[in-house]
Amino acid sequence: MQNISEDLRVAAGPWPDAGAQTEDPAVNAALAVLGQLGDLPSTGHHAVYSALHDSLMAELTAEPPEER
Repeated sequence: MQNISEDLRVAAGPWPDAGAQTEDPAVNAALAVLGQLGDLPSTGHHAVYSALHDSLMAELTAEPPEER
């Protein structure tokens, strides 16, 4: 017998593709962690979203690279 979360996963179909790309490679790298969500129980999602938030904030507050 499947548990409820397995039933919901089957009903929802495959986990959405987390491979959406932006024009910023650093943001793309930060967003790559979203691919882990499908393999984690919902109790583990907070840590992933927290790490994503921290990565995006670091990119937003970083000094832009000097133009050559």
